[in-house]
Amino acid sequence: MKRASTFALILIALAALPAFAQGKKDKDRRGFVWNDRPTIVFGKDINVAVTGRALVEWRWFDPDIGEDLFALRAGRLGLKGDLTRHVDWEIEREIGAGGVEEDDSRIEFGDWKDVFVRWRTYDAARVKAGRFKIPFGLEQNTGVSELDFAYRALGSQKIAPGRDTGVMVSGELGRLGYEAGVFDDDGDNAEWSENQFVQEGEDLENVGPSFAVRVTGDLFRAISSSGRLRSANLGFAYTIADVPEGLNSLRGESFWGTEDFFERVYVKGRRQRFGAQFDWSPGPTSFRAEWMQSREQRKEQSNRNQDLSDFIGSAWYVSGTWFVTGEDKDNNVNPRRPLLKGGPGAIELAVRYEQLGFESASKQGTSFTNPRAEYLTPNTDSVFTFGVNWITSKWTRVIVNAIHEDFEDAARTPEPGTTSFWSGLVRLNIVF
Repeated sequence: MKRASTFALILIALAALPAFAQGKKDKDRRGFVWNDRPTIVFGKDINVAVTGRALVEWRWFDPDIGEDLFALRAGRLGLKGDLTRHVDWEIEREIGAGGVEEDDSRIEFGDWKDVFVRWRTYDAARVKAGRFKIPFGLEQNTGVSELDFAYRALGSQKIAPGRDTGVMVSGELGRLGYEAGVFDDDGDNAEWSENQFVQEGEDLENVGPSFAVRVTGDLFRAISSSGRLRSANLGFAYTIADVPEGLNSLRGESFWGTEDFFERVYVKGRRQRFGAQFDWSPGPTSFRAEWMQSREQRKEQSNRNQDLSDFIGSAWYVSGTWFVTGEDKDNNVNPRRPLLKGGPGAIELAVRYEQLGFESASKQGTSFTNPRAEYLTPNTDSVFTFGVNWITSKWTRVIVNAIHEDFEDAARTPEPGTTSFWSGLVRLNIVF
């Protein structure tokens, strides 16, 4: 624990430097400047900035499920900048995330996160290429340090695809925004664990390529009587990919990712996702809701090589927040009276209820947990989260969450026989 604490403190100190560096933000200056982060400006439209984040948390569990009480949730360093006024780019890599063990004596580099280049000359059509988030899921496409809660909802983690390598076109057309892309696989959240079955000497196929599209818009603006709802945003998304034969389906994990409450099943064929989102932030409050569903074909997956009914995953959540200190809820909330300037910072209350469940399309006969069953025994995880967010400055935030999970099937939980679990955390976010 001592080494873990030392590692975290070093990372936090490095990340916190911008909070104490209040240099001029003059866009006409060249050389090394502080524009909310360390930046080297080479010219009017050419610059390189250093980005970073440290998310350190202390956790508790009731009953105890054997998880570490201290964890480095995320430690990232990156570079971003402009090549011209037409092109920008970003590179970000995980450093030592996922927990810090007592015997760690060095920093370990994890996965690449965003690595892309974007052409942005026209608002109606921007082109992005590299590794980045597939356009599916409101919460999944919100940065981890900008979430209303410490963790994304289960559906955002297990059904939404996450990052992948591909090319995407996006833009705004009037009140509508669109994103459409083709990707090499089907996202990090959908990585498969077993190769398809092939004859010796034949090539193995990978999942994908996948295709994704999302359309969002302030559709209520078209209704003259919509009032304050005019600022609400609606969205719809869809993805499709081919999945190779094997235990390659999506799966259900408990909130902390410690145990599967629904194991992978045998699939083969098409995987589709459908999603809808609602986002509304009137004044100091916000309301969000998402629904998403995955459908995976199980061609020739019975014990007699017959087709089975589709494997279905469904998730939804509703959430609300309120800044009791009066700040407007937007993408860049800054405290009216920051803590480092003698004020209390910004204090926000948040609540979310969510569900993630898996089942088969067929409901006839007796259900089984066998991964080749026609009627799969369903299971659902229902989660309630209450949170308090304390934004002490534009770079720092403290998050406190209390979490209650309740499982449908007592035999498939982190502690078989127990369906109800409480947990909580205190997290320190530092981002520049």
